[in-house]
Amino acid sequence: MAACSTTAGTTQTIPSENYNGRVSVLVIHHTSANFEDSVNILTKPSSNSVSSHYLVPDPSDTSYKKDTLEVYELVPESERAWHAGRSYWNGKSALNDDSIGIEVVNQTYCVKADAPSAESSSALNVRSAKRFCFYPDFPESQIEILVPLIDGILKRHPRITPTQIVGHSDIAPDRKIDPGPRFPWHRLYKLGYGAWFDDDVAIKYWNRFLADPVPITNVQMALSAYGYKIEKTGVLDTQTRNVIQAFQLHFRPSEITGEPSTETVAILYALIEKYRANELDDLLSYEQAP
Repeated sequence: MAACSTTAGTTQTIPSENYNGRVSVLVIHHTSANFEDSVNILTKPSSNSVSSHYLVPDPSDTSYKKDTLEVYELVPESERAWHAGRSYWNGKSALNDDSIGIEVVNQTYCVKADAPSAESSSALNVRSAKRFCFYPDFPESQIEILVPLIDGILKRHPRITPTQIVGHSDIAPDRKIDPGPRFPWHRLYKLGYGAWFDDDVAIKYWNRFLADPVPITNVQMALSAYGYKIEKTGVLDTQTRNVIQAFQLHFRPSEITGEPSTETVAILYALIEKYRANELDDLLSYEQAP
């Protein structure tokens, strides 16, 4: 009787439909450092090692020696880069597990104050009292190579929806401000990448809220519904100011105050109506205190 023959090492495939991609968030950063220093920081081990999937140079940076701009891949998209740190967005924390990070060379710099400031003790003013920061523009040629990079990432990772394209400040508002107030979020939106509000809808809410202001509790709820990590405390506390500042860095860069102005709240609700419509009724349900 002949023995049953087998082929060692063979594998049979039965495709499953029960899976999805790892990546659902795209995080944009700025480096603050120049290209040469950024490469060293993002690729060499240290006591606080960091990395990113991609690095986009600045053409005006003298440490970048090439005549044409090129995108640099530092970590394969299939691997976990260490770029997000302690982070949260839209129900998920520790976003290194779920995201792709792009570092854009932009040599932001800050000057420390010589003496303590007498300004108010709000979170924003504490930061501004200690540091005076300067934010360079993002050169046209830099944006021209960033756009096809983003386009390719989105095609490879369709779970990255418009509201899942965020800045480092969005996912870590208590400690990060990058990519800063000059990053062209609106321009990217017009090219088809990321989220933005409709002006007419924002104006509608602006007029409504001028007559009937939104309580801070509902502002906190709306920020949480959009994706930010924020506790519903009912007071304009440090965490709330930090989140509002992050929101303004992204959607209202002309007003980076950390204050829930009528314009800022109107933009927030316009975004909720556009991208989180199922949350809108609850967020508009409130009564003013007598």
